[in-house]
Amino acid sequence: MRLLILTVAILFSYSAFGQYSVEFSQYMLNLNTINPAAAGGNDMMNIFGTFRSQYAVYEGTSSSFLEGMPITYVVGADIGFTIGKTKHGASAGFYDNRVGLFRHQNVNIGYAYRFPILNGHLSGGFQASFTTVSYDTKRLHEVESDYHSSGDPVIAQTEGNDFKMDLGVGFLFQNPDWFAGVSLLNILAPEYDLGKQTLYNKTRNLYFMGGYNVKFGNPLYRLKLSGEINTDFITWTGMANMLVDYKEKFWGGVGYRVDGAVTFQIGFKLFNALVLGYSYDLPTSKLVRTAGCHEVVLRYSFSIEKANKSQYKSIRFL
Repeated sequence: MRLLILTVAILFSYSAFGQYSVEFSQYMLNLNTINPAAAGGNDMMNIFGTFRSQYAVYEGTSSSFLEGMPITYVVGADIGFTIGKTKHGASAGFYDNRVGLFRHQNVNIGYAYRFPILNGHLSGGFQASFTTVSYDTKRLHEVESDYHSSGDPVIAQTEGNDFKMDLGVGFLFQNPDWFAGVSLLNILAPEYDLGKQTLYNKTRNLYFMGGYNVKFGNPLYRLKLSGEINTDFITWTGMANMLVDYKEKFWGGVGYRVDGAVTFQIGFKLFNALVLGYSYDLPTSKLVRTAGCHEVVLRYSFSIEKANKSQYKSIRFL
């Protein structure tokens, strides 16, 4: 196992490529994470957070190895507002993703414009992101062997980091029954120079997403179907979800990720404002032998419209 880790580290010491965006199982609870056009889509102020831990327990590995497992934190907010007769949205967020020797910290701001159509809204949005990618040699596990030298120049021994700007755009249609959208993230695909012989290339990611609500004879229940596809123009992955919703307050169901995982999801809404969702990914591939992945989503929404207040004049100024 350590030899495998070393091999991967050697490859990374020259150049690292791959999909930069994390695949969230509960993307439908916060489309902002994959499409900037979703900002302010419900005409409210939304404060959200997501935590995702992958490969919770990897069979046959030590605790030091588990420290390099992918962990992602996302926090942010978006708001919908009206200017005259036009609708707009704005968003801001912070993203922290740790994978092996690498860590990505990203701050993003976005804007969306929405106009009514087909009993819903079509929105277009863009996003500017500012990302720091760092390389931590403290997580490097070298093999102790007669065939390996600790001073091997191929393996980067010094830490490094680099900061770059990137852009994203998206389009999204939403109405009470269905939604569909497309977005392109990491448009500039910058290259990060992390020091001697260590480069990291962020790839462009194209997303397609959609969903449909199936109504039953009993209006208290709905079947919510959704899916998304993500490609970096070399490989692709995707996910489909099927959730049963009760009174728009409780839901549960399953999903399937094409790269080899079945997802179980539950969630509820309190006071029509607080949403809590949990998902557990169970790997189905024989190549991945872990206890699965955990993901928690928390969102709080509230209206920013102020009630009209009665106006009066003080007798002091009459």
